[in-house]
Amino acid sequence: MNARMVAALDTTAPFGLRRALDEAGALLLSCELQSTMLAELDLPELPPAARADAIQLRAAASLYLASTLEAAGVIQAADDLTRLLRSGAVQGDPGTAAPLIEAFWDDRHQRASETERLALFDRLFGAPAGPQDIATGSNHEFEELLLNLCDALMKAVEGGSHARVRSAALTLAENLAQATNGVVQMLAGEILSSLSAAVAILNHPDLRMMLGGRTMWDAVASIDRRLKRPARPTLTHLRRGRAGMALLAWLADNVDRLESSGGPMVAAGDLVVDAAIDWIDETLSIVRGDDGPPAAPAERRPQASSGWHDLGR
Repeated sequence: MNARMVAALDTTAPFGLRRALDEAGALLLSCELQSTMLAELDLPELPPAARADAIQLRAAASLYLASTLEAAGVIQAADDLTRLLRSGAVQGDPGTAAPLIEAFWDDRHQRASETERLALFDRLFGAPAGPQDIATGSNHEFEELLLNLCDALMKAVEGGSHARVRSAALTLAENLAQATNGVVQMLAGEILSSLSAAVAILNHPDLRMMLGGRTMWDAVASIDRRLKRPARPTLTHLRRGRAGMALLAWLADNVDRLESSGGPMVAAGDLVVDAAIDWIDETLSIVRGDDGPPAAPAERRPQASSGWHDLGR
């Protein structure tokens, strides 16, 4: 499934999740269009690395959302439910969701496995769970660098240095450039396709009724309980993923400005500043074990703790 198909997610899906996956699909579509345009123009003045930077950063942005939805258990829950239904371990009638379940089962060898997804997320973002990519290892610096960018953005709109924003953004872009390669864009489309299929199953009204859930996230929680897994802060993972995706998309849009001198990089009211605050809030919520609504505006300026390296670990 390509980015256009990902963007055409079932409109009955939870609004925040549907909007997040639509945004991720739009990023991948932008990657496809930019790749095609650059190939047709064949601009000699742009070195290959400069051509690829923004494209790969947009693909990485969509994969960041995917990594947080992996932590929320979306694809895993759909995989487990499919196996439980086929084995008879879960009794019930999936109703009109049966064709979706059958298709998901039939495609299981055509999509990235959980092990492959976790290894990719570890290589890109230093995800704390799952296997390491043996060839490249874990990107342990990523979260610290993203925190530094968030802090620089928030302070810049309060009169702080825009040079620090450039420096933090450039360091993060260089970090991701070392972790990405030519297949990241392809993998992003494949994983978003799997997410879209999983959401279609878990959010199907017949499946939710069978599992006794009102929402898709109730269905995920029901499957986790059956398999004796601990409860997950699903909404926090989703909000964190959307915020991180927005930050990396901003980085892709501004990567060609990072080595220039002078001029503001961000202004009060820019959405990327809200994304920076949200990302820190939701990361701290995961550590504290919260999964409620976003913090009130007056509370939304946490200070970075000295134990930041332990966040999400």
